[in-house]
Amino acid sequence: MKILSYLIYTCIMRILLLLIGLCFPVGVFGQSIFVNSPASLGRGATGVTSADLWSPILNPAGISQAASPSASVAYHLPYFVNELSSKSALGIVPFRFGVLSAYVNQYGYSLYQENKVGIAYARSLAPNLHASFQLNFQNTHLSQSGSGSQLYAGLGIIYAPLDAVKLGFYISNPEQSSITVMESTSKIPSIFILGFNWSASSDFDVSCEVEKQNGFDMLYKMGLEYSINQRIWIRTGVLGKPVNYTLGLGFEVMGFLWDAGMAHNEVLGMSSCFGIAYQFKPKR
Repeated sequence: MKILSYLIYTCIMRILLLLIGLCFPVGVFGQSIFVNSPASLGRGATGVTSADLWSPILNPAGISQAASPSASVAYHLPYFVNELSSKSALGIVPFRFGVLSAYVNQYGYSLYQENKVGIAYARSLAPNLHASFQLNFQNTHLSQSGSGSQLYAGLGIIYAPLDAVKLGFYISNPEQSSITVMESTSKIPSIFILGFNWSASSDFDVSCEVEKQNGFDMLYKMGLEYSINQRIWIRTGVLGKPVNYTLGLGFEVMGFLWDAGMAHNEVLGMSSCFGIAYQFKPKR
């Protein structure tokens, strides 16, 4: 058993070194749709292995061990352009046979707007294996053309082969659905994310991910997070090219979790995301 664990650990560490070396490839696409979470944005837009209150919009498999309900809201402002802003609200409710989560997201402004609603079911299949299925509904509104709607799925898995290592996988819209508004049809992005997290200590961890969206090159992401007394979190990371440098801060006050993340794109400038979350106390 020790030999098998050592081989798994060695393999994972080699993948980690490979991803770190690929963080600055030529010709990658520098954006990610998974930046509605302020905690994620602060650590290089990584989050596919996370098990926090923002998981419903990153990888719902991360909520499979939630012990009590929670509610969160966030506001994302890319490049400080109001027309590109998005607002999110999400909730988590555990019950006897698993955990349910829901999120609502609104992106855009009066001339062009996307409204999304997602409901997910997550469950632990084993002590170190967690999975989720998500059903998303998207409505796209164009002021001059009308509206169109579509359903699409999302699947997520988190696997922990070792205590300090987690592997994460999430795919959104694997069926490659599209939305038709009047006579115009546009594809909903199909996105595949693979990543892992290494907890170097109880206070410090490293996350690396690769993200592929149909029609774009591979996106590479890396994030670091350091915890101070489990009440203050400092985050940083890099992603894409042109390179985005990210910085984030999280802290807990009177049961409320406050998160803020910022990213600087060499070409387009600054982006920010702020959020607040509250987790109710579990029933005794």
